[in-house]
Amino acid sequence: MKIRISDQSLRVRISAEEANALEKGAFISTSLRINAIDTFEFELRTWNLNIGEVHSEKHKLVASIPHPAAHQLATDKGFVYRCEHTSGTLPDLTLEVEIDLQKAKHT
Repeated sequence: MKIRISDQSLRVRISAEEANALEKGAFISTSLRINAIDTFEFELRTWNLNIGEVHSEKHKLVASIPHPAAHQLATDKGFVYRCEHTSGTLPDLTLEVEIDLQKAKHT
């Protein structure tokens, strides 16, 4: 999994294997070890709602996408799930989840 965060945008690239696991209900995650003690984790999961959501927990950022979107990611390699996470008072946060096509070319 690759994560890119910039200017109210969160872009997640996952492998085909991760997309298949996500479709089956698994949480997929990656960690960034900051130092010997601190770790920051990102977790991607599915849920039964038809919207995407991003929220934070202690030392963790969690993104949830609809299960049908996970299914489409696993079956349609050109599909990109995109949603706007609106807070009401802050600028919208854009979440995008896609298959890492560069990695797929080499497999």
